[in-house]
Amino acid sequence: MTFLDRISSGWKAWVLLFVITFGAAAPGVFNLPALDRDESRFAQASKQMLESGDYIRLRYQDELRNKKPAGIHWLQAGSTALFTGAEAKQIWTYRVPSWLGAALATLACFWCGIPLIGRRASFVGAALFGTTLLLTSEAHISKTDGMLVFLTTLSIGALARLYMNKDQSKRMALLFWTAMGLVFLIKGPVGPMVAAYAGLGAWVWTKAAGGKGGDWWRVLLWWPGPAIFVALVLPWFLWIQAATGGEFIKGAVGKDLKDKFTGASEGHGGWPFYHLTHMPAWFFPATLMLVPGCVAAWQRLKPRGDLGWKWLRESALITAFVFAFLTVLLFALPHLPRPEGTGLVAKTLTTLSTLKTLPAFPAVLLGVFWYISGRDDWKHRWPIGIDGLTDETRAIRFLVAWAALTYAFFELMPTLLSHYILPAYPAIGLLCGYAAVQLMEGKRMPVSRWISLVLFAVGAILLLAVSFPGVAIYFMEETAADFTTAASSQVLEAWTSYRSFPLWLWWLGFVLVGLAIIEFARRRDGLAILFAIAASIAIGWHVRIFMLPSQVWLQPTETARAALEDVCGVPGDDANCNTTAPTRILALGYAEPSYILTLGTQNLHPPETPLDLPTDPSAYPVVYLVNFEDRKADPAIADTVATLRAQAEKLNLCVTESQPHYALNYSNGDPVNFRAIRFDTRGCPGE
Repeated sequence: MTFLDRISSGWKAWVLLFVITFGAAAPGVFNLPALDRDESRFAQASKQMLESGDYIRLRYQDELRNKKPAGIHWLQAGSTALFTGAEAKQIWTYRVPSWLGAALATLACFWCGIPLIGRRASFVGAALFGTTLLLTSEAHISKTDGMLVFLTTLSIGALARLYMNKDQSKRMALLFWTAMGLVFLIKGPVGPMVAAYAGLGAWVWTKAAGGKGGDWWRVLLWWPGPAIFVALVLPWFLWIQAATGGEFIKGAVGKDLKDKFTGASEGHGGWPFYHLTHMPAWFFPATLMLVPGCVAAWQRLKPRGDLGWKWLRESALITAFVFAFLTVLLFALPHLPRPEGTGLVAKTLTTLSTLKTLPAFPAVLLGVFWYISGRDDWKHRWPIGIDGLTDETRAIRFLVAWAALTYAFFELMPTLLSHYILPAYPAIGLLCGYAAVQLMEGKRMPVSRWISLVLFAVGAILLLAVSFPGVAIYFMEETAADFTTAASSQVLEAWTSYRSFPLWLWWLGFVLVGLAIIEFARRRDGLAILFAIAASIAIGWHVRIFMLPSQVWLQPTETARAALEDVCGVPGDDANCNTTAPTRILALGYAEPSYILTLGTQNLHPPETPLDLPTDPSAYPVVYLVNFEDRKADPAIADTVATLRAQAEKLNLCVTESQPHYALNYSNGDPVNFRAIRFDTRGCPGE
């Protein structure tokens, strides 16, 4: 028995895979401050569940957050209540569900791959997937994606067993529908869509190539399965609709989902092949096997004989025609005449004219092939299967359908965010494991090996470069030149302590990358994969332990806290002061969600921030957090502060001002110059 056989069998495999992802992501869970904007918005909505006791409606301060289902918020609220309490402001408690979800996703990937490509290949593929930069990054961000990829992969694992075993297992059907219900409560239709692409894609492919897709899916129609899905989803749906007066669906579907399909929602557009160009970094270290994985899949799926190649050519023409049709529709719909008025037909045509049709390409393609494969002329044209349909071929079809259709959907969406593609990564990881075992067994893929080696090296160079102090210093200097309220030299002097950080993990990652490249070039593929995984963990730890936590100039809310501490302005921080802390902060020129999450729900930001000092003495102390670099404020920040000072002089107040604290607000790319200004009725702090 080989070393790979030993570690991929029994309980050891499950424990090792869990620890790989759990350990790789751990430093980021505790070391990184709350991120803007999505993470802090998610966590703040969960925090307000605990504060209010309302576990149905999602709120961000006084605003309803009708965007996503409540599942992830229930998990985050439960985690925070378990580890701390309702008053907790530490972001790590909200990250635990994502952390666990990502680690469990690695196990689900392994479990999913076993009936498809075998235990050894599944173990390698899951280990590569479990250390990808994208997964371990999402593991320490309190959003939906860690749990989404776990539950989606788990449901696809149940589908894979039904597909491969053809045993009509009711247990697998119930597991599938349970996972579907849970994942719907996490991120709506995304999980069911990806699972449908995997299962339906493989079925339609088989039907189009051989005339019969099989009836392995019929057990999914057994009534307890759909009933479980409805029982999980419907109660929450009815509660949220009643609690919001019917506004949730309008916000989640009519606004949030529609915006993603009509344009680059919140400015998140991108270039062609956006997700593909992110793979050298996001899919690292699995890029070492990416090209061999694609080649191995092609070699398994490519047609045998003239009939097969003819079928492939015609199928490619149909695929191109469907894409061309949707492309023409994309540009034609906005210019089609539409009836006037507000009737159903007019509203429907108006909505269709704004939708981007290209994301529908995978679904339309499946529909077209399902239709033509049932026609007699198509069956007559292809009277027999294209190749001897072995279990191995069926398995690779399943993985390719999962990966390719999911990738195509997210690549063609108008709204592009690099983490959207994560549900396709387990399938791609398993293809990498499939190729890795073949290479270990002596198969030669000389061209794809060297292409993949270059891809791996490019990803490693990018990650090592951006995590080196010289790059941070370069961006510091670029940012310092953007300040208008302070000289760049003054800003750089304030940032002196951020210019260096320990590099021993960086050097370890550098060495491990080199060893992986050397061993892969020597065709010692098992060692190369081991070194690549270790390199990914080392580089990730370097970034999460030393680099990012040390770059406070990139953490505007932490910089704001430092300014507030200068004047004893952090709410609830009386114990560390020699005077009374304020009950809330009034921000001017700053409104990032992390400010509300970490400093308190009661704090205000524009436009809610009052621009006049109170006349009631019991309202003091009053603390303003002022960003003097805000160039969009109306009235101007300097004028507002001058007005506040004039009012303080009339009211005979003591005014205490912090030193300036500089940072870059990475959410919008703007510099920030924070000063905290405290107004007291009796004596200044320290007097």
